[in-house]
Amino acid sequence: MSPSSTNTLFNTGPASRGTLLRFLLSFAWKYRWGCVRVLCLQLCLLAMGLLGLSLMGTGVDYIRFAAAGQAGGPRAEDKGQRAEGREGLEGREAVALSGGPFGPSSPSGPSGPSSPAPPAALSGGPSGPSRPASPAAAPKPPHWPFGIQPPPGMPPMRVLLLLAGGILGFALLRGALNYFYTVEATRLVQQQIVVDLRAQVYEKMQRLSFRFFDANASASIINRVLGDVQSVRLFVDGVVLPCVVLVLSLVVYLAYMLQIHVGLTLACLGTTPLLWYVSRYFSQRLQPRYRRVRDLADRVVLVLNEYLQGAAVVKGFGLEPNEVAKFAAANRAVRDEQLGIFWAMSWFHPLIGFISQLSLAVLLGYGGWLVIAYEREPDAAAAALAGLSIGQLLVFSGLLQQFSGQIGSIANIANSIQQSLVAAQRVHEVLTAPLEIQSRPLAKHLPQPRGAVMFEGVTFGYDPNEPVLRDITLDVQPGECIAVLGATGAGKSTLMSLIPRFYDPIAGCVRVDGVDVRDLDLGDLRRSIGIVFQESFLFSTTVAANIAFGRPDASRAQIEQAARVAAAHDFILQLPQGYDTILHESGANLSGGQRQRLAIARAILREPAILLLDDPTAAIDAHTESDILLAMEGAMRGRTTFVVAHRLSTLRCANRVLVLDHGRIAELGTHHELMQRDGLYREVVALQISDLAEAGARDK
Repeated sequence: MSPSSTNTLFNTGPASRGTLLRFLLSFAWKYRWGCVRVLCLQLCLLAMGLLGLSLMGTGVDYIRFAAAGQAGGPRAEDKGQRAEGREGLEGREAVALSGGPFGPSSPSGPSGPSSPAPPAALSGGPSGPSRPASPAAAPKPPHWPFGIQPPPGMPPMRVLLLLAGGILGFALLRGALNYFYTVEATRLVQQQIVVDLRAQVYEKMQRLSFRFFDANASASIINRVLGDVQSVRLFVDGVVLPCVVLVLSLVVYLAYMLQIHVGLTLACLGTTPLLWYVSRYFSQRLQPRYRRVRDLADRVVLVLNEYLQGAAVVKGFGLEPNEVAKFAAANRAVRDEQLGIFWAMSWFHPLIGFISQLSLAVLLGYGGWLVIAYEREPDAAAAALAGLSIGQLLVFSGLLQQFSGQIGSIANIANSIQQSLVAAQRVHEVLTAPLEIQSRPLAKHLPQPRGAVMFEGVTFGYDPNEPVLRDITLDVQPGECIAVLGATGAGKSTLMSLIPRFYDPIAGCVRVDGVDVRDLDLGDLRRSIGIVFQESFLFSTTVAANIAFGRPDASRAQIEQAARVAAAHDFILQLPQGYDTILHESGANLSGGQRQRLAIARAILREPAILLLDDPTAAIDAHTESDILLAMEGAMRGRTTFVVAHRLSTLRCANRVLVLDHGRIAELGTHHELMQRDGLYREVVALQISDLAEAGARDK
């Protein structure tokens, strides 16, 4: 079957961006309460940060205010010193505004010119020892958060210690909340989302028909379960949560900044539309590259998987350097594509950062002018209308930095959403793949199947336009053995795959005990059938567990009885731990004949009414063949059996032989009947007899 024909059945085209976003959002909605807990912790962290920043700004303004002597009111002795030597009402008013614990003495008073000049930074007045401070330099009281002020008589150092303690307390609380936030986010993402989604994808794969696995390479399927699930998870903790936090943070920061100064806020945020445009531009460019990376990663896994399965072939032909070069080329392709993404992101992040920092230039220019205007006003009320205090500018600067940081995180969010969209496309294909083969709503049960099988005008093709089987009509009675013979590609394995309903026919129907298999309960149907494939797969577990795979509740006695019927009991006892021996991957520590006999024991342990043997003696020697034939005879006894066979020894065991040629029934009858006809069967038997005669002559 060509892959292109199968892809039309499952990959009907990539889902639209809107479809994928709805899929991702519905997926995130399943974990909404976990997301709410994480967001509540994030909001608490945001509140702690804002409170600490607010106290910092208040502390700066209070230090300036206290340094000018206005924290607790002027002291009495300073009043007396400032009163001496001052004449007139204007002089006293100037001293009252600019003086304090560290205020200057009047140069015209008794202390004379020998009194020290006030530092301009502390007095807030103009420089020069001979002039009194200007009324414009008067310090303003700080803005206290929530209107909570210290008592009037509290010493300045105690107030500062309380402010510092508050900042430290909020920092400690923020650290504790950050710990709980990390734990909760990790629990949500790694212990719930990833585990649940991976299990959901795997469970869906169990119910998909063989068409899906025919259409997708094993490497792609492995990557969907492992890598793509992680990338879809990224939508929750890398897109949804950061976006909600981003919006909430920006709203809080914006409200706080507008409360401080509307004009400065609008001026500093003028670059926001440019940030949005740049982010959208890079997102559109990166998504195709991320899709290409996932495809190339599939190629790496495919090359590795093929080598692991065909290591003996590679080493047998001495082509290890070729395989190394093939893997290196696949690896380089991934690296080169990721390097392109890296270079794009290396431009994106600095550009976002530069645009964000433009607002700081606006803050320095416009905000500095507002501080100067604030300081020039003679009283606090007028100053609040004219501009900003230094503490307010400091708080605004911190808010702007946080705001710019959140805007800068758009780059990471855009990067994450492209990764998650590409992965969502691949996971979405699995979760929405059609369940072609499933039980109908009112399916019939098979409590005690007899094993009658009938093909009625069956036509089937993996591609509906290219039938593999054509108009197959066959009636098999319970307990009858049918040998299926034909050239490669004649449709032998396909014919047998229709009985357990691995596929449904295009035309006609397959009946078991007189009922169309499409009307039977799928579980009942497959439990009534035992299958032994040409290359039997064994699991890396004990011999007993492999035999009991289809019937986990079987007792040890039942397992051993099935092994005896399959002529496997004796060699199992010779293994190091007998039935408890752990098999290597795919049963590599057993011979081909031993694996086949275990597969036969596994099939008959379920006591099926129908047994399907897909050429179990194809790749074994003559001695092993006799053991397999002995096992087959025991397994077929009392069961309806279909066996794909090419060897005369197997064909003779069958009640009837079905000869397929190009998907059609060429001949049907017993061995003796077909030998009387001049047909394909007689040619095959004659050829085998001739080969055996030549082999015997050579041995002599």
